[in-house]
Amino acid sequence: MEPPKGAGLGVAALIVGLLGCVVPLLPMNMDGIRAYTPIPFAVLGILLAVLGCIGRRRGKALAVVGWMLSVLALIMGLIMIVPRLT
Repeated sequence: MEPPKGAGLGVAALIVGLLGCVVPLLPMNMDGIRAYTPIPFAVLGILLAVLGCIGRRRGKALAVVGWMLSVLALIMGLIMIVPRLT
């Protein structure tokens, strides 16, 4: 039986999900793109979290927290985009 793989994907999912929640709230001039910044972070974070939960890996808890943060970033992005569409 092979040993579990590392926690790299879980850590990456956590960091990307956190960036997706924080970057749109930074006080810098992002006119026109602020509403769209969480979406790429959220999609990448969800993908990394799913990959981090598959198989025998360490850091599954980190991957789950990264998934939650990425979903929160996706919801934030959608809340920021929807008023622009109407």
